[in-house]
Amino acid sequence: MKITLDPEFYSLEAVADMTQQFSDFMRVESVVGEEMLLIMNVKQEYDEERSQIINAFLNNILELSIQDIMNNER
Repeated sequence: MKITLDPEFYSLEAVADMTQQFSDFMRVESVVGEEMLLIMNVKQEYDEERSQIINAFLNNILELSIQDIMNNER
């Protein structure tokens, strides 16, 4: 699955952290330019939980990115 994120909002650090945490379940490649492109491939043995894994991965990136923004505003 490919998804495009806004690099001005989403934290590269959050993507890197979640990529590491989800490495047992999926492989993630990220390409950053004007946009941040994520290419996510869930491992075959977890294919039945694919939607839940991707959803959790993206929600965690969103939460960490919001935390980064809030911390930087202080």
